[in-house]
Parts: sequence; C-alpha cells; structure tokens
Amino acid sequence: MKVQKPRLAGVLVGDIHKDPGARIKYGSFFAALAERLPLVEVYDASLQGWSRYWNALLTFSPNPDRWRERFYKNVRAFRLRSYHTNRHFQQQTEPIDAIVQVGVLLNARGQKSAPPSVIYTDYTAQLAAQIPAAGRSPFSPQQRQAWLALEREALTQAGHICTRSALVRDSIVHDYGIAPERVTVIGGGINFTPLPAPVEHREKEHPTALFIGKELYRKGGDVLLQAFAEARKVVPGARLILLTSGPISPHLPQDGVEFVRPTWDRQVIADLYRQADLFVLPSRLETWGDVLLEAMSYGLPCIGVTGQSMEEIIEHNSTGFLVPPGNVSALVEALVCLFANAALRQRWGQRGRVQAETNYQWPAVVARLETCIKQVTENNDPSV
Repeated sequence: MKVQKPRLAGVLVGDIHKDPGARIKYGSFFAALAERLPLVEVYDASLQGWSRYWNALLTFSPNPDRWRERFYKNVRAFRLRSYHTNRHFQQQTEPIDAIVQVGVLLNARGQKSAPPSVIYTDYTAQLAAQIPAAGRSPFSPQQRQAWLALEREALTQAGHICTRSALVRDSIVHDYGIAPERVTVIGGGINFTPLPAPVEHREKEHPTALFIGKELYRKGGDVLLQAFAEARKVVPGARLILLTSGPISPHLPQDGVEFVRPTWDRQVIADLYRQADLFVLPSRLETWGDVLLEAMSYGLPCIGVTGQSMEEIIEHNSTGFLVPPGNVSALVEALVCLFANAALRQRWGQRGRVQAETNYQWPAVVARLETCIKQVTENNDPSV
C-alpha cells in the first residue's frame, strides 16, 4: 500500500512571489520543499490595508531601523497576524495535513482545529534581548514579557520546532522550556540555484575584502572600518567593498573603501562576490549568516565572530577565522593574514566550498525537515 505524502501549507511574513526580499530568502526553501511534498500554498501573513497603516502609525520612530523592528515586533501585530492566518486556514477548502511556519512572528496553531504546525526559525526574542544595543529587541520590559509569552505559546503549541542553529535550539529548550525532543537543528541553505563557479585566488596587489550588511552597526561595519584602516597600513593596496545603508560616521576611516547601496539584484551581488578575495562579517548580532553561505559557495574564506550561530558555519583556521566580537586588533590580524596569503585563501576557500556543497543546499535541509513533518503528521493521524 502506497503511503500518502502529507499535504502542506506554508506561512511566513512576506510574499515570496512579489517581494524580492522574501523571494530571495525563502523562495528556494519553499521550492525545495515542494519538490519533496505536496505544497498547497504559501500564505503571506503580512498585515494588509488599514491594519498595516495603523500598525505603522502606532509603532512610528524617526529611526528607520527601530521603526522596522517595532513594526514587525509588537504584541498587537503578532495577534493580528495570528488571527488572520487562523481564519485563512479555517476557510481553506483543500485538505492540509500540516503547516510549515517560518519564524515566530505569529502563531499558525492558534485554533485547536487547525492542522499541526512545524515552526522553522533562525532566532528567538530571548537571544535578541541579551544584546539590546544591537537593536533587534525594540520592547519596553513590559512589552518584552508580553511578546515572550506569545512566542512561548506558539512554540509550545507547535507540533515540532526546527532551527537553523544549535544556538537557537538551546535557547528554545532552556529559555522557553520546550522539551529537547521537540526541537531539531536542520541548518539552512544557500540562496543560489545552481551554485556558482568558485573564484580563483591569485596573488594580487589589491586584495579585496567584502562586507554585506544593510544595518551597519548591528553587522559590525563600524568595527570593520576601524580594523581595515589598521590592516591597510600593513597591506597598503588592500581594498574593502562595503554594501550597507549606513549611516556612516564621518569620523570612521574610509580610505580604500568602496561603498555600495543595498540591492536585491542578484547579478550585482554575484559581481561583488567575484571581485572579492575574502568575506568579513563581524556582527554584534547575527541570527544565522546567509551571506556567509553565499560567500563560501564562491570559494571565499570568511571572517566572523565567536559566540553566535556563525561559529556553526565557519570552521576556525580551516575555512576562515572567528574573532571575538568588537575586538579590532584580532580582526586586524585576521584581515592581514588573509590579505597577504593567496595560497591560504585558496585552500580555505576550497574547503568552504565543499562545506557549502555538502551541508548547506536546500534539498538536504528540506530532507531533514521532512522527517520532522512526517513525525508530526503521523502522530496527528487518528488512524495510526
């Protein structure tokens, strides 16, 4: 007897068909999922119409980064997204065996009659609250407790939780009290299909480091500018390409730096990777590290920081360097080492490329997710 595959619906905050950000971040994920299991739809839980405008008004801040965080992370928006999502699936006529929810900005399992949910997430509000200066926790103490309660409820009601990193799994287990057997690390995939040809590393008069981070401060771009200025004293021809929206203080050194505005144009991004000899991301807070995976797919050695999920991506002294966050001198040393040694860049870049091919392609990630989905649907099947 042929076993019927579970029919799925996806839900996230973002339209993978119309929004370039959502399409690039999650389009390949849902495409790989649809290759393995029947995917009925991917529902966009974003607030629409007057709800969206009212939410924007209530959360306004003159600081655009803070406004964006408050817009998405407030109790009222969480509840509205949950309500509209639950209502949508109540009206869904096609049979659905499970909902795959990306992130925890809502609760797709708010109704007992709803299909079981599997949450796939890359971070928690509790982790963000531990680094408040990074700007990803836009709450007052009272608001934070209310948000954490909603997040905990969504995690508790989910049939299973899948995370990109062990760091986030540990937070869900220890900070939210979720049983360890209900949380599985499945990793994340590279948002390039197919993988690009790797760059060839050669001795260069102008070796180039690449940084991609829209939020300059959270991504540690200011620390990088300070370290690069010092590294350039040792390697005078070195260059730095900085893709960011800033703002950039005039007091930060900028010699040898090329600034690029953020873009979703994948050809522009591909050209930047091909110009680079190494990739640098000294973030104060990094939920995962998609750009690290992309850089590795191009065969670029990477420099990241300790204490975050990127420790699970970069192998120190094998595919790149991990330095303490905010440590300018350690970052200088890592930059100089890679700027000055093309053979090392080639060797580490090749190892990173192998890691990218082996561990970080969406079909492999989705295969791990499928195991969790089938476990949830089988446990929910009254005939079993």
